[in-house]
Amino acid sequence: MKKHFSLAIAAAALSLSAVAQTLQLTPVISPAELVKLQGQVQVLELRADEEAFLKSRIPGSVRVGYGAFRGPKENPGKLFKLTELAEALGKVGLSPEKPLVIAHEGLDATDFGAAARVYWSLKSVGFDQLAILNGGYNAYVAQNLPVVAGAPQVVPTTLSLSFNDAWYASTDSIQAKLGNQRLLDSRLPEFFAGQAWHGAASRPGALPGADNFAFTAFFDEAVLKPQADVRRIVEANGLDVASTVSYCNTGHWAATNWFVLSEVAQVPNVSLYAESMVEWSNQGLAMDNVPSAVEFAVLKTKKWFSGLVN
Repeated sequence: MKKHFSLAIAAAALSLSAVAQTLQLTPVISPAELVKLQGQVQVLELRADEEAFLKSRIPGSVRVGYGAFRGPKENPGKLFKLTELAEALGKVGLSPEKPLVIAHEGLDATDFGAAARVYWSLKSVGFDQLAILNGGYNAYVAQNLPVVAGAPQVVPTTLSLSFNDAWYASTDSIQAKLGNQRLLDSRLPEFFAGQAWHGAASRPGALPGADNFAFTAFFDEAVLKPQADVRRIVEANGLDVASTVSYCNTGHWAATNWFVLSEVAQVPNVSLYAESMVEWSNQGLAMDNVPSAVEFAVLKTKKWFSGLVN
């Protein structure tokens, strides 16, 4: 029996390997498309409430909290530690050798940034067959598609990850290329104008010479617009510029613009400044749109700054 069981596991592994080689995921898939792929793909849910996940989840899914892909409160956009991420992914049995679909909660356009940041993170550590479930878990259940309850049955994996910086822009690299690259501020206009800021940033402002295009333009509520519409928006707003660096406050909203430009619109050489304005401002570097001391004091009395996610 043990021998037959081992052979069955080996056969299953070969089958999944064959699927990984033949299945080509598009960067965004619909809930209905995910149902057709069940059994062929890994599904990673990012939902914050573990108890709710265990009561109702997408069949075959596992859960890893968004925090595993983020930095500490004082610098939320900071890169994860490779060993810690490998442990978190391996614990739930994920592997870069199998196609993987990322399912966020699906609350709104901001929430999509969690899926985009995780997609960017996984692509950067060697997962090359990735997709985001458009509308997330909420869109899936809204269509009355199958769900299951209880803890997923997982076989832990042992992962050794390395970071590919092809889609990453660091503070140092941006400083070295100021004036010679496209910097795209993905935040809402009030942040770009220096009228709002993140609670972990030292002051409001924008990267020197940056252009502003808020990520929200790509969405119908919590759902990313169709690919053709996305491409029209990109072209109409002059966003199809190679070697663009997308940034925001903590690399959350910016991950959405990175994803849309790099993966959906296929703009070449788009990178993400993961640490974004929190790190830049806290290092005291040059900024545009910085309010005067008097203006800043007034803004502080209004408590006009964002939460700790974007």
